[in-house]
Amino acid sequence: MEEVRHDIQVPADMSKLCELRDMLGRICEEHDVPPKTIRRMVLAIDEALSNVIEHASLKDSSKPIELSLEINGDRIVAEIRDRGIPFDPVPFEKPNRKSYPRRGFGLYLIHMIVDRIDYERTSDGHNVLTLTKCIE
Repeated sequence: MEEVRHDIQVPADMSKLCELRDMLGRICEEHDVPPKTIRRMVLAIDEALSNVIEHASLKDSSKPIELSLEINGDRIVAEIRDRGIPFDPVPFEKPNRKSYPRRGFGLYLIHMIVDRIDYERTSDGHNVLTLTKCIE
């Protein structure tokens, strides 16, 4: 499979994530990504974007979040760029399951799903989160 890249502008609006999940699923299907990998990667991307929209305090919510999706023969790489407050999700503590909070498992899910997480705060003020998943 040749490498393909899709650049997507994501509105900073939770109500638009359903459409995005559908679009990501279709893109992956078009490139013969197995259904199990599609479900997992779409969930990880959705959780990451939800966190950006809810917690990043985007200075200008009219500017979209940038999502780049690369698919090649053995992996999917999603790069999410935003101008919100810095947050490095790489250092991570497993949530306390004894208390069973209603929320707060998104970062845990992302770490359980993807094979690699990278974060960078660029000199021009962007957060760049890269999620890499090997195709199963």
